[in-house]
Amino acid sequence: MKRERTVLNFFKRNAAYIILALCVLAIGLSITLVTVSRSERLRLDSAERAEVEVITTPDPADDVPTPVNEPTDVPEVPVVKIISFIMPVEKATAVDDYTETLAYNSTLKRFEAHKAIDFFAEDGAPVYAAYDGVISDVQTTLLTGTTVTIDHGNGLFTVYNSLADGDKVFVGQSVKQGVEIGAASTSNRQESSEGAHLHFQVIENGEVINPAKYLALEEK
Repeated sequence: MKRERTVLNFFKRNAAYIILALCVLAIGLSITLVTVSRSERLRLDSAERAEVEVITTPDPADDVPTPVNEPTDVPEVPVVKIISFIMPVEKATAVDDYTETLAYNSTLKRFEAHKAIDFFAEDGAPVYAAYDGVISDVQTTLLTGTTVTIDHGNGLFTVYNSLADGDKVFVGQSVKQGVEIGAASTSNRQESSEGAHLHFQVIENGEVINPAKYLALEEK
């Protein structure tokens, strides 16, 4: 009991100091809490501003357009070259058309197909290359006379028969459209009775075809 009274008397004598100490401690604790709270708030505000800046700041890379992958295997469009022959004989007096049916040959006195166009002209009239090409053959025989063949490429050939001679061109020679390659004559004995002319054939991919496919015959 004596000890309890001693403690009680201590608190009574020092009550004012104890209360003052507790107030100081409370004030210090409040200040500490306020300071910590403010620091935490500042930290959170800074973090929020940084987050907003990251979200709202445009990335320069966003302005760069996304590259479009262009196809690498673009098919090539073939270039179609239109071939048009000039008339191999100027101012022909007459024309004997191409036919696959039987026609009468006055020289041989028989009927046969005429797979060529005959351009009749004066004896010695110039004969011209119908289109650009290379001389692939020049030959002269007793029966057919002189024949010049021009290779135009891609399986297309023109054949000039019943020429006066073959000394104007040679095999391997490149010729341009309109170059003189010979002269009309009666050297083809199979058609000699019909007079001087050019016996003109067209061969396409190994087949004799109608030259009218490449000729503007209305100009004859």
